[in-house]
Amino acid sequence: MMRADAFRALRNVALLFGLAGVLALAFVAVFGSRLTPSDPQAQRLILFFPDGTFEVPPSPPNAYYPLGTDPLGRDQLARLLWGARLTFTVVLLALGLRTALSLVLGVAAGWRRGPIEQGVTIITNAVAGVPQLLLALLIAVLLRDQAVLGFVIALGCVGWAEGAQFVRSEVMRIRRTPYIEAATAIGGRTTDILKRHVLRGLAPQLFGLVALEAGATLLLLAELGFLGVFMSGYIVQVDNNNRPILPVRDRAPEWGQMLAGATQYAFSNQYVAFVPGVVVAAAVFIFNVLGEGARMATDPFSSLSLSPRALGALGRALLVFALVLGTSFGVAEARATQLSFEDAMRLAREASDRFEPGDEMIAAVVRFASEAHAMGRPSKYNFYFRQPGGVGFVRIGFPDGDQNAMDIKRFDDEDGLLYSLMTAPKDWTVPWSDALAKAESQGGTAYRSSNRGWLVRAVLTAREGRAYYRVAYTPQAGAGLPGVDVVVDARTADTANETADMRAFGIRIRAENLLGGVVVQTGASANWRSESAPPPQRGFGAKRPLSIGASFIRADLPADLRVVFLSQTSAPPDATVIAQVGGSPSANIVVNNPRPVPLSTPVDVEKVFAAVEAAGGRDARSSTEDWIATVNATMSNGALAVVVNYSIANRGTFLAQYRYDAVTGAVTRFGP
Repeated sequence: MMRADAFRALRNVALLFGLAGVLALAFVAVFGSRLTPSDPQAQRLILFFPDGTFEVPPSPPNAYYPLGTDPLGRDQLARLLWGARLTFTVVLLALGLRTALSLVLGVAAGWRRGPIEQGVTIITNAVAGVPQLLLALLIAVLLRDQAVLGFVIALGCVGWAEGAQFVRSEVMRIRRTPYIEAATAIGGRTTDILKRHVLRGLAPQLFGLVALEAGATLLLLAELGFLGVFMSGYIVQVDNNNRPILPVRDRAPEWGQMLAGATQYAFSNQYVAFVPGVVVAAAVFIFNVLGEGARMATDPFSSLSLSPRALGALGRALLVFALVLGTSFGVAEARATQLSFEDAMRLAREASDRFEPGDEMIAAVVRFASEAHAMGRPSKYNFYFRQPGGVGFVRIGFPDGDQNAMDIKRFDDEDGLLYSLMTAPKDWTVPWSDALAKAESQGGTAYRSSNRGWLVRAVLTAREGRAYYRVAYTPQAGAGLPGVDVVVDARTADTANETADMRAFGIRIRAENLLGGVVVQTGASANWRSESAPPPQRGFGAKRPLSIGASFIRADLPADLRVVFLSQTSAPPDATVIAQVGGSPSANIVVNNPRPVPLSTPVDVEKVFAAVEAAGGRDARSSTEDWIATVNATMSNGALAVVVNYSIANRGTFLAQYRYDAVTGAVTRFGP
């Protein structure tokens, strides 16, 4: 019997061709990403070739891009190979949903007479009467925020009605057979009869039905893509008049979405839509041929029909194959749409190695937005890469933490970074969530509560070998000075509230970002306030300053007259809000002519205060409980002047005045 089945199967050309085609499609879906060195999301506004020539995309097939490029310069072959997995993940999951609905409702209507049959019949007739494309389009638009899951539901909730009607008629036929009547007569339970007899009798017919439905599902997915319904959203770049300046960019590499905008290339650059169109048509053809082969194998009047045992073995093998692929792909895609920071960084490094080998990551950005998920989960991950010693950079982003929506662009700074001064962060141990928690406790929560639209960016980078986070809270548009700006050491989690070193480092980092380059300090100041002062003026005594300030100019631009004045104020211990540098009153840029003279010697204001305290300042302030001490360092007549004043708060009466020599460390009292 098995030899006869094997002989008939070998003669069934359609079945063999369909099975071979399905295996080939599965191979591409599993290993497609490893078959091409190119990244499917890498955009190239100008294509530079190794032979010295260049071309503006879209480009026809050539030696470097066998299937050409799309209008954004993305490799068509890479997009087809990478997109196979996402395409067939959606098809398999939607097919499973379709089959489950058809089987459950069809068996219920065919086995149970009365109200159940009437209700199912009404529902199936109503659904079958609505055009599949229209219904799928409606569901996909309603669930557009669900990405892959939304498309699975949209494709799975249509097309099942015809299958349910077919299953119902087959169940009604099987129910009238003698062996079902015999099983019922001997007292067999309904569930046992359905499992042992009805479902086994349905299996051969379901084989061909599922194969045909797979082709129909893929075709419907392509139709949605042709209409511009994108699985992971899309991006339209416009000018100031909201006119598109670049083609619509779909985020996820998927076969149906590659057909979007095909009408634009009906008369020129036809290969842009022709290549994915041929691939989709070939895949649909393979499924249809497999369905025809299955029909001939299950037709009892065909010379190619297989025995029930052979059909059962083949069906079980294909079912296991589909379940393994569907489950693994489904789990992979579910994880792909909820990337962690570590996974996103790993994928970004892999994409960078494909796009520009040798690049190093100079910054990683975690973004939160009030208009997206608030603080529930990041709205986007951005990673910036640059060649060591290079000038340009590449941004790799993951909107909504979705791997399928990854985008790669050159010279695209979405986060206002001073990338020219950034270096690769190394040996950082503090997770971004801890840095964000620090910023939240130091004014971030208060800022978000008082602003309806906001954007939070936690940037991991390094300056002069020191890894740090800069957490900035800005209005929703992301423009302007941050309302809250906290710098966190990426190794110790220290901020300006913990160490003097971070206070000085944080102010310098902000000055460089405000002026756009390397800076040099022209002034320094700090204020101390007694702990016995009434709130909100209460300070920290001599433990740390209540506020510090500094002024900077560009070190590399002698003709630049801009001066930035920065101040950082810490709230007293019993206050509920901590004001951080960056807001309008704490960061001001003015034009000063003549240009200020840089400090001749670096001045550590906290070190100055400690020296003056030991030289008599402590005794000078002991006469009052409410005192203020100030340190000011400026250049005066070509010489560095560092002055420390002690006074009685709210009176302006000096207690003592000192000069500090920044070279020798000598302290001299010159005031009362």
